[in-house]
Amino acid sequence: MKRLTTTLAAVGALLAIVGFGPDRLAHAQPSKGAPAAYERVREVMNDRFKDMKLAGDPDKDFAALLIAHHEDLIFLARTQLEHGADEQLRQVAQKIIDEQQKQISELKEWQVRNRQADYRAKADQPPHGSGPLDRSGVSAPAPQAQAAPAQPAVQPAAANLPTVSGTVEKVDTGASKITLDHGPIPNLNMDAMTMVFRVQDPALLQGVKAGDKVQFQADRVNGQLSVVKIDTGSGQSAPARAAAQPAAASNLPTVSGTVEKVDTAQGKITLDHGPIPNLNMDAMTMVFRAQDPAVLKGVKAGDKVQFQADRVNGQISVVTIRKGR
Repeated sequence: MKRLTTTLAAVGALLAIVGFGPDRLAHAQPSKGAPAAYERVREVMNDRFKDMKLAGDPDKDFAALLIAHHEDLIFLARTQLEHGADEQLRQVAQKIIDEQQKQISELKEWQVRNRQADYRAKADQPPHGSGPLDRSGVSAPAPQAQAAPAQPAVQPAAANLPTVSGTVEKVDTGASKITLDHGPIPNLNMDAMTMVFRVQDPALLQGVKAGDKVQFQADRVNGQLSVVKIDTGSGQSAPARAAAQPAAASNLPTVSGTVEKVDTAQGKITLDHGPIPNLNMDAMTMVFRAQDPAVLKGVKAGDKVQFQADRVNGQISVVTIRKGR
């Protein structure tokens, strides 16, 4: 009874924060796949921190744990945008995504900078192990001041940089920035993610708009992660796609499912599906990207389909789909 009372009190507090009562809540019409989607969110959020391996460096562990926390919040917020109906909560979810993504970008920049051979902490930064809880009645040794060396202007050689596939999420020409949902960037040791980049030359953003599929190169320029080359044409797209191919379709299991929703503009499809062995995924309703948006042609909500899915550039994607059992 005490646990039930506590739970009801927490729900009441949440309703008070977002500014509506139970009568307003009753009008929300969640999508059919919401329970399974939120179960997936809870599973991911519970498992992420348990599975993380700490480096033993307080700065690195703080950054890694904080990034995981921000990514969990984004995952939760995107699930709300996909399944939730209340407009106020959808606005809250979008605000969470915008704010958390900015902080992730800052932390990722620090992680890349920290891996550079010439990285230095603040000149007056005490060494690890000299914090208040690490002292046992002995004064910490005086930190040695060490001035960071001047950073020379860096002009990366584009010929030596890998070309990466991505989708433009946002273009800010005034600030010379671009937000890209991209694959792994090997030279920066960066995983697939969505991140805000500066552009080395603002002219690179001319003709680039949200939704464009692009090929780009990125590197650290004057201490900042920057796009040094970007191509919206079809000239380079084929080789990049070939590098992003998942396992051969003949090696992937075929799964039965029912189409809940098709979003051709975003290249996404929502499927109520059975277990997917190669992804270690249980039966649920989930939103997938389409590796090739063309596979969504002729597919509509309510269709019974057979499909294959795999992880492509770090994202779970449908690679083949056909109607019928």
